[in-house]
Parts: sequence; structure tokens; C-alpha cells
Amino acid sequence: MKKTFKKVLKITSLAILSSTLIIVIVILFPQRLFANRVSYKMFAVYSNNRIDNTFKTVLDSAVILVQRSELYDPEYTYNIILCNNSFYNKIDNTILGTGPAARARLHNVIVKVRIDPMNNLAFPTFPRACEIDLTYMIAHEMIHCLQANRYGLLKFNPFTHPEFWKLEGYPEYISKQKQLTSQDYSLTNDIERYLQLKSNTAGNWVLSEEGGCEFPDYYYRGRLMMEYLIDIRRLTYDQVLNDTVSESILFDEMINWKDSMITTQH
Repeated sequence: MKKTFKKVLKITSLAILSSTLIIVIVILFPQRLFANRVSYKMFAVYSNNRIDNTFKTVLDSAVILVQRSELYDPEYTYNIILCNNSFYNKIDNTILGTGPAARARLHNVIVKVRIDPMNNLAFPTFPRACEIDLTYMIAHEMIHCLQANRYGLLKFNPFTHPEFWKLEGYPEYISKQKQLTSQDYSLTNDIERYLQLKSNTAGNWVLSEEGGCEFPDYYYRGRLMMEYLIDIRRLTYDQVLNDTVSESILFDEMINWKDSMITTQH
């Protein structure tokens, strides 16, 4: 009886281990699950649907943004996984939870929602249906890939990573460079907008600039702080990561700077 029990336990353990290993491999290396593949420059795009040529324009625009980052590596390659309504997306949701419109994992930029490359739009469904700039979304996830590439998976992974404002603020800062460098943009005005939105928001989600999408507070707050530290304080991202000053102190410093600039302007 004991031998039989041990044998069953061993077989069960091996089955569980094998199943877990298969799931991990599928999650990390999903390329073979998709019918269509298109290679373009540093990208390999995978989808079960026809891959529109206009998507290449989106990728070109995303690269232009990412090139502004100190993390940019021209030799780095990306797998773009377009998995809306796919079996892989169901697995990903089951294992890692629903919600994000896109994820970054190893070299994979995983786009989980419907997209319209012709109009450069993506359509998140959580926490509510909305639309966002597709180039921005791709560039944001590309920076996440480059964070892990530069600093290692031991420091940048779903379980171990810097504070959220440092983790998400930098991809937001880079992916929104077109907006942040426009002539009519003002950091002081944007900080004021954020404070106004927060004063009218009960939860931890804040409305994005357009399209009706909401994001966790640390996306917007982190991007503003990153912009202040990099553009005003002239720190590098390396220096921001290594800085041990608390988020609250840095945020107050940014607010004081904003107030001083408004006073000077008046």
C-alpha cells in the first residue's frame, strides 16, 4: 500500500511539474501559437489575424520615441504578440489576471486588446471601454522590455521591481515624448491638472489625457516626477533608480518647484 501511494504521489507530482513547466514555456514563448508572422526591422509580429501593413508605421513611430531613452539598444529585438480573442490571451488572463491592455515579458510586447493600426488606436476594456494611442502603448511596453534588458530580470520582474512610480513613470515619460515636447505643453500646468484630477477622484485611478481611459495614479504621478527629475533636475534614469529619497519628499519638492515657477511667471 505504501509503495502504491508513493508511486501515485510521484506520478502526480511529475504531472503537476510537467504541466506547470508547459504553462511557463507557453506564457514566455508563445510564438508558435499564432498562425501569422511578419518580420520588420527589429520586430517579429505574431497574430492569428492578417497583420496590416499600416502596423509597420506604428512600429516606426514607437521606435522614434524609444530612441530618446538612455535604455535604448539598437541591437535589441522584440516579439509583438497581437493576441486579442486568442487562446493565448485566455491562458494569460487565467494565470496573470485580466485588466492590462498590454504586457511586457522578456522580448515580448503582448497586446491583449483590439487595435486599429490604420487610425493608430487601441481599445482597452478595463476598468471601462475606451481608446488610446497605439504608438504610445507599444512604446511604453518596449521600455519595460529595455528595463529588464538593462538591469536584469532579478531587478525587473512581476514580483521584484522598483517602486511603482519608478517602474511605470519612466515608460510613461518616454512614450509620451511627442506630447511633452510640443510647444503648447507646460509641466507646471500638467502638475496643476494632475492635482485637480486627484482632488476630484475618490479612487486610485486617474483619467488619461484623451480617449476616456483611466490609469492607476502612479502612472500619471510617476511620469510627472520622472519628467521633473530628468528634465529639471537633470538626473539620469540610473540616478533616479539609485536615489533613496522617498517618493513623498520628491513629490513635495516637485510641487514647491511648480509653485515657485508660477510665482515667478506672475
